[in-house]
Amino acid sequence: MEWVNNTGDNTQRVLWLSGPAGKGKSAIVHTIAKWVNDVGGLGSCYCFDRQREADRRHEKIFSTISRDLADRDPEMRQALADAVQAASSLKKTADIIQQWQKLLIEPLEKSSGSTGEPIVIVIDALDESGGVETRRDLLRILAGKHHNPAVPKIADLPGNFRFIVTSRPLDDIKDKFHGVQHIRQMSMDDIPRVDAERDIRAYASKELEGLDFQDREFAVLAEKADGLFEWARLACGYIKECHAGLSPMECYQAVVSRDPAERSPLLHDMYRLILKDIMPGDTSSHSQKLRSTALARFRSVMEQILGTAEPLPLASLNAMRHHFPKQEDDFDVKLMVKYMGSLLSGTTDSDSPIRPLHASLHDFLTDERSSGEFFIDLSKAQRNLAFASLRVMEHGLRFNICNLKSSYLPNSDDSGLQERVQKYIPPHLSYSSRFWTSHVRTTSFDKELAKEVKLFFDHERLFFWLESLALINALSGAGPALPPIAQWLKVSTLLLNVSSTVMDVQRFIQVFSGLILHSTPHLYVSALPFLPANSPLSRNFSARFPNTLRVASGRDMNWPAVQTVLRGHTSSVNSVSFSPDGTRIVTGSLDKTVRLWDAGTGEPVGEPLRGHTDSVNSVSFSPDGTRIVTGSEDNTVRIWDAVMWQPSQQCALSDPSEFSDEHHTIEAASTMTLNTSNNHFIRFSPNPIHALCNAFELTEEASHDDRSSTHFLLDSDSGWMVGPKHRLLFWAPPASRHSFYSSQTALVIPRGGPELDLSRMAHGQHWHNCRQGP
Repeated sequence: MEWVNNTGDNTQRVLWLSGPAGKGKSAIVHTIAKWVNDVGGLGSCYCFDRQREADRRHEKIFSTISRDLADRDPEMRQALADAVQAASSLKKTADIIQQWQKLLIEPLEKSSGSTGEPIVIVIDALDESGGVETRRDLLRILAGKHHNPAVPKIADLPGNFRFIVTSRPLDDIKDKFHGVQHIRQMSMDDIPRVDAERDIRAYASKELEGLDFQDREFAVLAEKADGLFEWARLACGYIKECHAGLSPMECYQAVVSRDPAERSPLLHDMYRLILKDIMPGDTSSHSQKLRSTALARFRSVMEQILGTAEPLPLASLNAMRHHFPKQEDDFDVKLMVKYMGSLLSGTTDSDSPIRPLHASLHDFLTDERSSGEFFIDLSKAQRNLAFASLRVMEHGLRFNICNLKSSYLPNSDDSGLQERVQKYIPPHLSYSSRFWTSHVRTTSFDKELAKEVKLFFDHERLFFWLESLALINALSGAGPALPPIAQWLKVSTLLLNVSSTVMDVQRFIQVFSGLILHSTPHLYVSALPFLPANSPLSRNFSARFPNTLRVASGRDMNWPAVQTVLRGHTSSVNSVSFSPDGTRIVTGSLDKTVRLWDAGTGEPVGEPLRGHTDSVNSVSFSPDGTRIVTGSEDNTVRIWDAVMWQPSQQCALSDPSEFSDEHHTIEAASTMTLNTSNNHFIRFSPNPIHALCNAFELTEEASHDDRSSTHFLLDSDSGWMVGPKHRLLFWAPPASRHSFYSSQTALVIPRGGPELDLSRMAHGQHWHNCRQGP
């Protein structure tokens, strides 16, 4: 504790506690955290978990820590609120460099509470944060090894801040922390054996209190543990549990009398003992048959628990098992997990996700040499989960699943929407929608599974899937996940048309994801009608949604060659380059700036880089994509850190309520004054029969003057056609944002621009009538 309390300038800011699994790193650091919390000095305790990699916790670390600090300091809370108000995109940014600078360092500089008493921040199980790439930025921050001088280093924190980090000694962590002066390194292997035995003995005496054990038994347990706290926890749990016909002392003897030759590694030996007790062997043929059934169910349950991309609660595990391909797998998970409280968390609470209590259980069960008859084959789990996910969606997805109120509204203005999302998209349906692609592509090609995938893409629930993804804010992950599915299907020449549809969906998401996320009814109201005529999606599904707008003239036959138009530079663009992985684009311009773009969405990634004093003529990524080199007319070459690029504060879709002539560039004839005293004058075609019917809802609550002379605005950047009271009428893709007809236009020669037929368009509160049938 002397290190925590020493706030001198020369005191190391970070303590890295490393050691192998089961040594008690987490127990030690959580004990420290509890002590610090009791004296009021705990800033935050952030724990990674291998079973929660799908939560992408590595992208939330400093936003969470900053909120924890704000809870204990009113000035920090106000400074954090001011930062988010000034840049709302900070609420959702996944860039931890920006989180570090904008949500932690800068607010702390404005908080007087950031000086004085020690403040400890715990980062537990850093090695379980994902792969090397996912923790690269975090390691750079902790080690102070990022190269952007604009990004504050850890030494810029107030002198009373201390970080405690635990992990296994993985190579990337060791390499990044090696030789760093402000990091104090400690290894669990350096703790004297006598000290470890003393601590384990104290732990065992507390855990087994009241069971008539003496110091001698506790000392033997501590010696047998060989420094492994996780072994001691498992042993104490085994001894405390009730076992038919056995006393606690007999269970103790079973633990400590194991043959030393069979006890390596110790944790695996403890797992074998516990599992054999749950499923004891018997020589009778009847009991052997029952045990064989129990073993099969154990493997099935653990394959599911370890194979899921994120932990699921009991009800969701059962809901998915109902759709496993084999009937024998359809049983209540509780039959097995209720006996596994010493190995799994969440077994007594139906709403809590079920996950291993310790990462070493995963290692044991997936190593056939160690686990033997308890071995878990995760490849079988992937196939079962792929089938289950597709079938859960088949039964759970439906049109307008969350009863969206009006196509005029952005999702953010639909009151009560989040509550309806929670009600109508349960965890197992949300999970299946987000992760079915992952389970399919990690399964070897399988004709039966391919048939399920084909059924999915041949049915309109494909669009219900996109609708649900938008409502749970997971649509952005679907686009990159689809090309591997198309490739998976190409194994069979009979499925090439399905593979083509998959890629059509990927293009659909690429073009229309922004509008679907903004106002999900427009998935059907706006996106479907603007599909190219030759699109498989248009050919297969347009007839199911007859009551939408129709592009009467000027419709694209195929997807345009130009996928996205990137706007932002204020002068000519001199140089363009793709990143090696194809996900980003860098551009250099005569306006002296360098810009980075998301290649999938066309959105800017971060603010433009400024530094050159003349035109930027050449740009290029390094082979690993981590750096960018630029050459300029100012006679300099600059190297930029592509990883540390600051995210833009203007990434959100424009709010239609902010549209005005003063702030938006409107293309010629895209602002129209329409005479709405007769409904048939709301039209975007020279043909009167193409006018919008039932337009009263669109113009109601407008003043009499406004109703007789209503402005419609087409924002050329966002693509929204906005009516009175900022109501969203429809959205047009970039390729169709030419000048629309107004009611005063009789004919344009030559024709060729988009003419819209709104005569059958369902809109507003009646938007759901766009679909035909049940």
